[in-house]
Amino acid sequence: MLNRTLTALTFAGTALMAGPALADHLNIMEEGIMTDGNKVTIPSVLIDKPGFVVIHTVVDGQVTVPASIGNAYVEAGTSESVEITTDYPLKDGEDFIAMLHYDTNGNGVYEFGEGMTDVDGPALNAEDAPYVKAFKAGMGM
Repeated sequence: MLNRTLTALTFAGTALMAGPALADHLNIMEEGIMTDGNKVTIPSVLIDKPGFVVIHTVVDGQVTVPASIGNAYVEAGTSESVEITTDYPLKDGEDFIAMLHYDTNGNGVYEFGEGMTDVDGPALNAEDAPYVKAFKAGMGM
C-alpha cells in the first residue's frame, strides 16, 4: 500500500506542477499561502472529514514522504487561515507541498510517518491520488 501511495503521490506532485488537483470534497487554497520563519499560513482548507494539513519538503523535484516537517489539525468543512508550525524556518524560494490527511483514528494527533503509515493516511482526490498543493516559501502566491 505504501508503494502505491508513494507512486500516486509522485504522480500527483508532478501533475500538480502543471495544474491543480481537483476534488469537490477537498481543497487547499494555494493563492495567498504565506510563510514567515517556521510558520505557514494557508488562507482556506476544505476537507470532508476531520484531518490534517501536512507540510512535506521537495528534494530534487520529489516529495519526501512519509516524512513531514509540520502539520495542523482541521475539522471537517472549511477552515480559514490555517497556521502550520514547521520543524525549522523555511528558506525563501524553496519548494514545499501541502497535503491533506484524514484523522483515521480520531485522536487529533498526526501519526502518519516512517513505520506508521496505516493511520492518518492521505485524503484522496477524484483521481484516487493524495490531494496536494505545491508552494514556494516566501513567495506569497
